[in-house]
Amino acid sequence: MNSSAIEHAYAIFHAATPVIRIHGIGGKRWKRNVAKGSRIGPWLQAKYDILDKDVWEVRRPCLYLVAGSDGVIRYVGISRNRLKDRWRVSPAHDAETMVRLPENQLFHSQCWKHIERECQQNTGNTYEVRCVDGSTLLPLLERIGPPLSAFTALREDGEGIVAGVERWMCNNKGPKLVSWNVAMTGE
Repeated sequence: MNSSAIEHAYAIFHAATPVIRIHGIGGKRWKRNVAKGSRIGPWLQAKYDILDKDVWEVRRPCLYLVAGSDGVIRYVGISRNRLKDRWRVSPAHDAETMVRLPENQLFHSQCWKHIERECQQNTGNTYEVRCVDGSTLLPLLERIGPPLSAFTALREDGEGIVAGVERWMCNNKGPKLVSWNVAMTGE
């Protein structure tokens, strides 16, 4: 990975809208009430704020990035519909009794185990999820230049733009960029 890739990724992160801030995790473990799979849990509960409800709920393909309180971008992903579908608030059940908890819980299947692990090592960790759509990315990619400006050929295809930028970030994975990503990284 080269320093210009990190610089470009951080320019994209700073152009994106802050949507969710996770202040930490803890409390009683919960599970999702689904038949099977790795997404069931048990998971720790998040302390979080939705910073921009409109962006969280808008139906539009978007690129989302997760950065820690140290500023390092940990994860990149896309949603073809809306951010709320990827960073969902799910009905939660007590992990031991399966009694429905009074509050739904924030969850992201690929990021949660990493958030839990990092917060066990440092309870002061926080995370911010930012979101940007293709039309907002377009002028930034033009300013950045090659290789990212190549995605501007997809001018009318917002989903194609965000998918291309996601793939580019995954191709440039390293300790300072999208270290939580596994898909599209050759791992």
